[in-house]
Amino acid sequence: MFKVAAAVSAAMLLGLPAWAQQTANLPDAPSAPSNTPAVRIYTPPTQKERFRTYLRHTYGIYSIVEAGIRGGIEQARDNPSQWPEGAEGYADRFGSTIGQIAARGTTEYVLADAFREDLRFIPCASPCSESKMRRALEDTFTARKGQDGHRAFSIARLVGPIAGGAIATNTWYPSGTGGGETAKQIGMSYGFGFLRNYVRELTH
Repeated sequence: MFKVAAAVSAAMLLGLPAWAQQTANLPDAPSAPSNTPAVRIYTPPTQKERFRTYLRHTYGIYSIVEAGIRGGIEQARDNPSQWPEGAEGYADRFGSTIGQIAARGTTEYVLADAFREDLRFIPCASPCSESKMRRALEDTFTARKGQDGHRAFSIARLVGPIAGGAIATNTWYPSGTGGGETAKQIGMSYGFGFLRNYVRELTH
């Protein structure tokens, strides 16, 4: 009896290392799913992406809607008063705004390329706890820079609306248009830029 018990004990002791090794190789229990949002990896834009952003931002649907609304506002203001009323006057004012937007967008594209600013719209990773209004305001006056995509004050977004308003009032507006009208056009450009950014934040 003693010999049988000793043999069984020896067999168990000899089998312990193998059993321990098998236990160590068992797969880990599945971990609980994490609710932490995925981190968006930033990649600087290529030259092709910069040009696509310029075309979409300057000549896309948002720009057409902006020109339509601003043309209506100018028509209601009868501004400039030297331009005709009715459909012909609205067409002139619509075309004037399109020209301002083109000048603004081209200026932004050139300066953004020179200062390596990223003007792409990059929505907040979901779920986003940031204020949409705050993000829209940041998009109006800042851009992403560097390899990490940090936000910084944007020369392009500051100068673009100024160039658009100044070129319009000093080129195709009637002679004698003062600096006050230039300031109004610049202010409207900033305002509609903010509205555009806010709508994009709401829809993403």
